[in-house]
Amino acid sequence: MCGRFVVAKSVGEILTIFEADEIIGEQPGISFNVAPTQRISIIVDRSFEKAPDGSPLGELHREIHAARWGLVPRWSKEGPASGAPLVNGRIETILEKPSFKDSVIRRRCVIPASGYYEWQVDADGNKQPFYINAGSDGMFALAGLYEWWRDPTKAENDPTRWLLSATTLTKDSAPELAHIHDRNPVLLTPDSLEAWIDPHIEGDQDLLDAVAAESNVVAAEAEFFKVGPAVGQVRNNSPELILPL
Repeated sequence: MCGRFVVAKSVGEILTIFEADEIIGEQPGISFNVAPTQRISIIVDRSFEKAPDGSPLGELHREIHAARWGLVPRWSKEGPASGAPLVNGRIETILEKPSFKDSVIRRRCVIPASGYYEWQVDADGNKQPFYINAGSDGMFALAGLYEWWRDPTKAENDPTRWLLSATTLTKDSAPELAHIHDRNPVLLTPDSLEAWIDPHIEGDQDLLDAVAAESNVVAAEAEFFKVGPAVGQVRNNSPELILPL
């Protein structure tokens, strides 16, 4: 699974890299140790008009929003307090999971990341963190899902009554990364990115299979190296975390 990641670019740089049109609201900014339940930037394509069935009408607008990392289903009664955060979803089974299946249809997003951490466990149970990344100048596009949850305890005119949250998707590890961990995030290519966040395209098993297959192309080019154990503590957050041992 992917439980920690890095965003080493400013939101302005992310806007340029992913050719977004607008930044909506305050963004979390650079972080070398993003952890579950923290705020993350997500990229979505949306239209300003929708048909009665929820499908988009007209031209799409690419936006960067801030979301909670850990998806909260819209039908949740207790919201973020309902249990462990849904940080990852297995792409092989998300259509079977009530928490994720509705978001697959049209609420798909991209989560920009410079890289992510994964822990390799040896035969003795020792854990060695690795930093798996897109190179010093690159960024990964992680496939994600998002959802809006309305807090029933807040008034209709309270702008904080809506919570935007997101989850990353994972798959069986690409051959080049399998020695580190048996899962890796679904990494989008430029082509699969466009299809993934296009709400005109209804998400189905064919789309999931296609982006999972193309993920291995990106993973094959990823850089990786061992890093120090300090990343294991959420309070640690500095560029030194991604220095190779």
